[in-house]
Amino acid sequence: MKPLYVDTSALLKRYVSETFSKQSSEIIAKFENIFTSQITITETLINLRKRLSKSEFAIAAKLFKEDIRTFNVISIDEKLSYEASEVADGNSLATLDALHIASALRFKGANISFLTYDKTQAVIAAKKGLEVLGG
Repeated sequence: MKPLYVDTSALLKRYVSETFSKQSSEIIAKFENIFTSQITITETLINLRKRLSKSEFAIAAKLFKEDIRTFNVISIDEKLSYEASEVADGNSLATLDALHIASALRFKGANISFLTYDKTQAVIAAKKGLEVLGG
């Protein structure tokens, strides 16, 4: 089975109940080889802290840290930074969204699936040739 790249918008749904939470978890469960960017760690923890009470955050952060150990985490290096800049060229893509897409594009030859619930990111990812999953 091909690999899956999971962005922050999709991963957050595992710890915060919102639209498409069930769908996101079901999609992730179907894959064995899962990738995400190093920025997902920071983004997820910051967003969980903003959305949850202290006690809810403690539980969600613990679950997240257990999950992230099973993911392949892509480091942000100089080359990826330049690649993200190219991905963002000519569109209104946010910096972190460009980093997510550039990270996934490193595996494009492996026909990677890209799970996101960010509409702008999904459109650009599809234009770049990624198979986009999500709502």
